[in-house]
Amino acid sequence: MRYFVSIVLICSAILLSSQSVPKKLIGKWTWIETSGGFAGEITNPKTEKCEVQIEFTKNKMFSEWKDKQTVYCQKYFIKTGKSMFSEQAQPIITYVPKPGNKITLISDSFEFKGKDTLILKNECHDCYTRIFVRKK
Repeated sequence: MRYFVSIVLICSAILLSSQSVPKKLIGKWTWIETSGGFAGEITNPKTEKCEVQIEFTKNKMFSEWKDKQTVYCQKYFIKTGKSMFSEQAQPIITYVPKPGNKITLISDSFEFKGKDTLILKNECHDCYTRIFVRKK
């Protein structure tokens, strides 16, 4: 019984702290650059010889494709929280793996540059910052 109550409380806390999805985030995005990691490398579609696209839907589904092959397709939610990149609380995307899926994506803080550029920053040390442009 305590286990059930704990699960209900955790789920309630997540739902209460989650935010609506910013309209600006919704849509398909094309990868243009990744930087970071332990070595501080910079990669892009030309250096990796591949195309990557992502999509955030208004019903909170996240998908990623590499060379038109699905890599990820899972739920996400946005909550305001402490980011390792800022003293201020900011919106953070948390990805929810499907049951049985052993792959869990690292949460991302995000920001927009101009009207067509999305920057996703992995919330961990020595991780990556990925830059996308809105697909037209």
